[in-house]
Amino acid sequence: MKILILLIPILFSTSYVQASCKLPASEKIIVGCTYKCDFFYRSRLKAAAARLGYRLKIINLSLNKDVSESLAMVDSVLVPGGADIHPKFYLKNVTDELRTYTENNLNLVEFTEEGRKRDIFEYTLLKLFYTFRAQYKKLPLLGICRGMQMMSVAQGVPLYLDIKTELGIPNRRYKFDKVNITDPDSLMSSIYGDKNFSGFKMHHQGVRVDYYEAHKNDFPNVNISSYSNDGKIAESIEYKNMTALGVQYHPEKSLPAATFPVYKWFLTKACEYKTSKDQI
Repeated sequence: MKILILLIPILFSTSYVQASCKLPASEKIIVGCTYKCDFFYRSRLKAAAARLGYRLKIINLSLNKDVSESLAMVDSVLVPGGADIHPKFYLKNVTDELRTYTENNLNLVEFTEEGRKRDIFEYTLLKLFYTFRAQYKKLPLLGICRGMQMMSVAQGVPLYLDIKTELGIPNRRYKFDKVNITDPDSLMSSIYGDKNFSGFKMHHQGVRVDYYEAHKNDFPNVNISSYSNDGKIAESIEYKNMTALGVQYHPEKSLPAATFPVYKWFLTKACEYKTSKDQI
């Protein structure tokens, strides 16, 4: 049944959509994944690209350890879902109380070899991406699930270690949650309009919403623009004044209403970025 749920979205037929940015037929948009993008990411991205009239080349940026060089190679960046992030990447600047709590509850974190490999590369990439934001302002970046969480961590916003333990609701695995956009002036609102939609979920951690709300002045570059589960789960994070969006749901495993709008934004911005580079 779980496999069937994951395959249903891919079976939907797609129709051509007039794209606002055009590329010569010989050119491809280069999407850089910060880790290997699996079948679902590749197939749904390519399906969206086909609807827009684009051709794609998807590469694994982590094979090149030079982060600056990696960013120079691509027209867009995708930080996919996956393993838990080590709390050491966000504990330095949190309150003593939260630091102590986290260090005493590391058993709630699922430490893996994948996480160890990805943490330092993705954290470094996102820190560089934001530090040199004038250079990368128009380079589109999309974080999905873990990718959104790493976008949060790179800005110092901590995570829940385990949703069921800390929030008293089931961990969001093989579930569909209704995403409610709460900021009408946000990037999410410009992508989806005023429509709420359901997104497929595969996570047990998430942005620590209560901490973010209590210390919002410490995170001036971050905007949480949508939520689910009565405001308990952050569903999107945006870097202000950048072409950067993180979503907690999985577009590559969701229904078209959740999938195509965000991929249309991502690929259109990639086209615009590629075109602007070619004109320099």
